[in-house]
Amino acid sequence: MYNIPFVIRRFLKSKNLRIVNLLGLALMFACILVSYTYVKRELSYDRFYSNADRIVRMAVSYDGQQADGRMYGTNFNQILESVSEIEDGLKLSKVTPAILKLNGTKQVINDLYFSSENLFQILDIPLLKGDAKTVFASPNSVVISEKLANQLFGTTDIIGSKIELSGRKFPDMTCSINGVFKDLPDNTHFHTNIIVSETDFDNSFFYAYLLIAKGQNYSQLEQKITDIFLKDNPQRPSAKISLMPMTDIHLHSHVLREMESNGNIYYIYLIIGANVLLFIIVMFNLWLNGTVIFAYNKRYYQLLRLNGASSLLVAKDEFQVVLWLAVTGILIGKLISVFVADYFSISFDAITISEEVILSLLFLFFTLFVSLLPVLLNISSTFFFNDRIDLRMTRFSFSNVKYMLIIQYSIVIFIIIVTIGINNQISLIKNTQIGGNESNIAVLEEQPAEVISNYSSLREELLNHPEIESVTGAMQLPGSAVRDMVGASIDGKEQIHLPVLVVGEDFFSFYGIRLVGGEIFPPLKMTLKEEEYLVFKRMDEKIFSNLKEDIIVNKKALQVFGFSSPEEAIGKEIKIEHGMLDYTQSAVISGVVEDFTYTNVYEDAVPMIILQRNMFMNCFMIKFVPGQENQAMQTLNSVWKKVNPDYPLNYKFLSDSYNVVYKNELNAGKAIKFFSVLCLIITILGLIVFMAFMIKSRTKEIGIRKVNGATNWEIIEMLNLSLLKWVLLSVCIAIPIAWFIIDKWLENFAYKANLGWWMYIAASIFVALLSLIAVSFQSWKAAKINPVNSVKNS
Repeated sequence: MYNIPFVIRRFLKSKNLRIVNLLGLALMFACILVSYTYVKRELSYDRFYSNADRIVRMAVSYDGQQADGRMYGTNFNQILESVSEIEDGLKLSKVTPAILKLNGTKQVINDLYFSSENLFQILDIPLLKGDAKTVFASPNSVVISEKLANQLFGTTDIIGSKIELSGRKFPDMTCSINGVFKDLPDNTHFHTNIIVSETDFDNSFFYAYLLIAKGQNYSQLEQKITDIFLKDNPQRPSAKISLMPMTDIHLHSHVLREMESNGNIYYIYLIIGANVLLFIIVMFNLWLNGTVIFAYNKRYYQLLRLNGASSLLVAKDEFQVVLWLAVTGILIGKLISVFVADYFSISFDAITISEEVILSLLFLFFTLFVSLLPVLLNISSTFFFNDRIDLRMTRFSFSNVKYMLIIQYSIVIFIIIVTIGINNQISLIKNTQIGGNESNIAVLEEQPAEVISNYSSLREELLNHPEIESVTGAMQLPGSAVRDMVGASIDGKEQIHLPVLVVGEDFFSFYGIRLVGGEIFPPLKMTLKEEEYLVFKRMDEKIFSNLKEDIIVNKKALQVFGFSSPEEAIGKEIKIEHGMLDYTQSAVISGVVEDFTYTNVYEDAVPMIILQRNMFMNCFMIKFVPGQENQAMQTLNSVWKKVNPDYPLNYKFLSDSYNVVYKNELNAGKAIKFFSVLCLIITILGLIVFMAFMIKSRTKEIGIRKVNGATNWEIIEMLNLSLLKWVLLSVCIAIPIAWFIIDKWLENFAYKANLGWWMYIAASIFVALLSLIAVSFQSWKAAKINPVNSVKNS
């Protein structure tokens, strides 16, 4: 029978050590529950599709560069027809944003997809209304999500209803709703509320999925498809096709223009590793405190054995206490897990009750095993032999735990160094990415053509208000890939292809991009309509304008063109060719700017040609005066309604946009910081309580040393010297391991934080000082005890 009063008495007898154990167990179990839920969810992406194990996504890369997630043109159809191992193919094209109009009311759709008609056969998304085989049979068919159906109509019984769609990348269309699909779950690599039927992808970018026959070798299939692609594209001999299983996309994809911001398998490893390290520390404290408690209570067990008690009774007594401690820790941990999950925005929907029970039982087993190990190993010492009866309390030896202490402190120092390294990289990201440190920039992504035509009026109206600091535009937002290319040649030399970025007025001053030579763009001389007229004239009549356009290049482009300095490039005439940009073929380099990170820190700055136009102002950027954000938002809303009354305002802050791009790094920084704090707290608390017991067992020794003339500082030095020695050894172990791990992690970035030696030394000194302060307080108390009382009471 479970003896609760006995358990409580035993708990209170060593309450400090027991409380440290209980705290560690509760926090550890909370972390296990939350981490297990997160990891399970991350690993479950797209596995619910019945053909998930046979669906791959195809991408193409050139010259060994990072692949674009999308395909272009007709090669996809040729591949489908030529490769017998491919059973079917799916095309998906993403448009962001689009405008949906119903009964005269417009709303923004952020993620609209065009799809080939076999979507629901390959990705068996459940349809609440409609037939998967015929839902896309007719032109301009559309299926919408259950959520959008209820939002628009208040019901899902809407087959045959009409909606109007418009967007910059497709003509206005009236669509018939032929189906309603069940809302896509969180654990899929793309999400949408509306999908439109499309048959012609020949002149558009799309994501290409292949349904592969079972048992295929992906490497061989990649080579076979690459050979077919090269045969149809001999002008791109460096092209390489890659196939990624759909179930790997979320954690392993590193393509440009991904559908959504994905996870990263390395951060799964990070979470698992952090849990393992914390588990080691908690279990070490459990074992250490169990050893101390057993040594402290050894005289009690010897008396029990002297009176005929069996060794089983000794184990049973400790088992009752440990079982109560473990169960209580699990219950408290379950409660704490709710707050931890909320802190990391994690839902427990992914974990079942049976899984929680299994985790609890496993955790209970390890807790009982580690806690009872000191009892089982030392139970023979409780037996009295006739020739050796000793009722003195056994002194605990520090040497018994020195190796585990070294491991524990190595873990703490290691995880703190990694935390500093990740935080430094996050700081570098913010400082490197243009606008990364500013929270007062609102951005409007991919506006419709009618809104783009009103950009100049919107900008002029906004700048009339003092709370609006600056307004500019660009063909795309910062953080996205710059891969639109122009052909450029100088002095009749061979043409080279460079990325082009089209920007609006004041772009460089808006982001503080430094000019290193020449001049910034002058104010625009033509209107949007005049620019469009010249483009259409060139396309229809093959007539180029005689205008000479100013362009700006970055320093990387100077190297590509072969210039040795900005001064050498200024004034040079360049011939530009691009289907939609070259209404004039003559451009002059008017300025050179520093290399700036417009894409992301995963890739180095690209050589770039920058044009200033009214055309292609797809994205707007508005900087508010710091401290006047609320008034600026009111101004933006009122001016928008005045200039674009027929279109809803759809904006976000640039900082939020970057948070999506770098969500893995931010989450990793948040998680590792959380685990480092837990490790440090549990380690220091365990050390304080352990030292208190160790000092208590050495009270007589301290008294004798003081009687023989030892000073208080000599006593403190004696008690602290061993600790300092083992902490220094831990530093020597932790630093090279931490350096290796951080260096490998930084390989993912083109821009890397400079992690100087100070980071490693500072982390080590911090842990050592914190430990010494905690222990020195205990040592000082022991040193101040009256030596006569110390000897008499021992």
